[in-house]
Amino acid sequence: MKKCTTFTLGKTTITKEYDNDPDISYLGEYGGKLKPGCIIRSLDKFYEDLEGGENIPNIPREYNFFYPPDNGEKIGTPEYKKCALQDYENMEGLSNSQWSFIGIIVKTEIKTDMRISDIVRTSLWGIEDHYDKNSRDYHKEVIGELIDEQKDVLLEMGFSNNEIEDSLCNFIEVN
Repeated sequence: MKKCTTFTLGKTTITKEYDNDPDISYLGEYGGKLKPGCIIRSLDKFYEDLEGGENIPNIPREYNFFYPPDNGEKIGTPEYKKCALQDYENMEGLSNSQWSFIGIIVKTEIKTDMRISDIVRTSLWGIEDHYDKNSRDYHKEVIGELIDEQKDVLLEMGFSNNEIEDSLCNFIEVN
């Protein structure tokens, strides 16, 4: 049986994929029970800011309340409200598809003279994508870090700097 004698690097591709299961616990959570510190979604008001006699609408089959994460601020303070409103707006934006989470994947093909191929992959998931210039700039930064990581892995595998640079510097971005 003939053994593989050469390994060559093929193309490197970078893809961004929708993250179907991000950890959003840092934003807070929705729920169905009225409790101190929560935001009433249909009124966009804090429970503590309700005036006497105000009706709290109950929308069927929907979580009517937002519970901000516990960031250590005392409920009702200006700092609590500021942070809670930011988290609420982010969560509502996520729920309304105004932004999403993605993963960025860097893949480099490795081929042998026996027509065997494999892929070396580095990735980062749970990246916020607000569909704006700031997000695109951050994505470029992440891609740079992932390419550096990919380079380290390929160096450990025995590829030369020139081979790695040829593959990584000529990457194809697929969206």
